[in-house]
Amino acid sequence: MTSGTWNLYLIAVHPLHQGKGCGGALVATLEAMLAARGERVLLVETSSLPEFERTRAFYVKHGYDEEARIREFYKAGEDKIVFRKALTAAS
Repeated sequence: MTSGTWNLYLIAVHPLHQGKGCGGALVATLEAMLAARGERVLLVETSSLPEFERTRAFYVKHGYDEEARIREFYKAGEDKIVFRKALTAAS
C-alpha cells in the first residue's frame, strides 16, 4: 500500500529496565535495518493521555516529530498522536 513507509506498532521495555537505553537501542536497530533496505519513513503512534507523556518524550528525544493528531480516536478525551521520522542510511 505504500512505498517505503513502515509502522512501528508496539515496543515495550520492562519498568525495571527503563531509562537504561534499551528502548533507544531497539528503535535505533530497527531504523538502521529499514534504512539499509532503502525504506523511507517510520511512523509510530501513541496516546495523548498524561500517563503516555514519557512515551511521547521518548520519540521526540529519538528524532521523531509529531505528524498528526486524531482527536478522540481511542475514546472520548483520548487522542491518537502519530510521530514520524524520515529514515536515511545514517539513521
